[in-house]
Amino acid sequence: MLVTLRESDNLGRWGGEEFIVLAANSTLDDGAQLAERLRAHVEALDFGELGGVTISVGVAEWRKGDTRKALVARADEAMYRAKNSGRNCVKC
Repeated sequence: MLVTLRESDNLGRWGGEEFIVLAANSTLDDGAQLAERLRAHVEALDFGELGGVTISVGVAEWRKGDTRKALVARADEAMYRAKNSGRNCVKC
């Protein structure tokens, strides 16, 4: 399974073990669908003796008047909801 980002999307490392995808011109549903494709792709990767890897993903949509800090805070809160609900899932 190949998961690709659009030319307008940006992927970057946000923290120690955190990454961020900025998906321009996308709805919350679009973001959730992309996140689920990424989650499923990572889960399907074969690392041999190292075992499997999963990811917990938080998705947020920019709202009129949002600051960058507010947008990232909502995504971060959603990610922690994903981690706290058993991991290996997507939360908005």
